[in-house]
Amino acid sequence: MIGDEALFRIEQTVLVPPRRMWALDLAPHGAELKGVASTGGGIGFERVGWFEVLLSVAWDSGDAEGTRFSHTRIPGQEPLHSEAIEAAVLLQLSGGRQLLRGNTIFGLDHTRELVLEVWHDSPRPVPIHTAELRIRELGQPDATGL
Repeated sequence: MIGDEALFRIEQTVLVPPRRMWALDLAPHGAELKGVASTGGGIGFERVGWFEVLLSVAWDSGDAEGTRFSHTRIPGQEPLHSEAIEAAVLLQLSGGRQLLRGNTIFGLDHTRELVLEVWHDSPRPVPIHTAELRIRELGQPDATGL
């Protein structure tokens, strides 16, 4: 139903090694959304729908060195979200939290899964204390595709 949402988040702090793309395991947290479920490595869309995806990744505020990168990968497609930002700037702007918003039609052959991945180039591992994807239903596509 339009406006309904589901939340998927990491269950504990994740230590991300440097210079390696790292997929975050997201578990459901709270309300469920029909046809949207954890796949173990990402979020699966078992039905066609127009969904908004809000990304939040809270990098450790004690490390201001290097670049922080987060994206939501749709296997076989371009990412829905993608941001690379210097850690020091991210700390000044939002205390180390990357916050992104995007929307698309999920559930088609090429948009059945979404994976949250992170990367950084600090010289040491950097903790991520919280990371989540909030999925909100915006509507159902009609015969024209929207």
